[in-house]
Amino acid sequence: MASVAAIALTLSFVSRLSAQLTLTLAATSSPTLWYMTRASATSAYVALSLTVLLGILQVIAKNAAERLTWLVDELHKFIATLAGVLVLGHLVTLLFDRFLPFSLLNLLIPVNEPYIQTAVNLCVFGMYSLALLLFTSWLRRRMKYRLWRGVHYISFVMFVLVTLHGWLAGSDSGEPWMRAIYASSAAMVVFLTFVRLFVGSPKEQVQPTASK
Repeated sequence: MASVAAIALTLSFVSRLSAQLTLTLAATSSPTLWYMTRASATSAYVALSLTVLLGILQVIAKNAAERLTWLVDELHKFIATLAGVLVLGHLVTLLFDRFLPFSLLNLLIPVNEPYIQTAVNLCVFGMYSLALLLFTSWLRRRMKYRLWRGVHYISFVMFVLVTLHGWLAGSDSGEPWMRAIYASSAAMVVFLTFVRLFVGSPKEQVQPTASK
């Protein structure tokens, strides 16, 4: 009962804070914020796609017993963190832009969304998936490898969620250039995933028979 009451109080606090922010920002509606929202969303999607692609490439290289430079791993971490920052920027601009009246509660919990409910719900779940991936990446050295790797399979789910969110909710999704970004990103992820499935681990690879 105590935990239920705590959750109820937390939701009530978030709702009141959201309402206050909404009233404070009600007069704020700028085309600049709209452009920032779209730019941050597109940039975040590109960064997330690159993060997933680099992650798959690292696994393929490892399974093929190939050594990649440490720069690839550092680039993977950097782009993943950058994606998180861009997603945060996207949420902040949505909160401040009154053209679509998103509240803090709308951005954190998939309920009563003011814009395409299903698409925004996908974004909320994708956001928490990204947060989990980033959090476990920062704690990688303190986690068992199998647990860390198991959690990172969520990256495929996250990619599907954010792709569907952008396709369904993005105001630019009907533009040829944006469709090209979605299509090329999805195609590359699918292709590398198939490559990953067919490139087994070094232990599974058959050693060539020595010639007599």
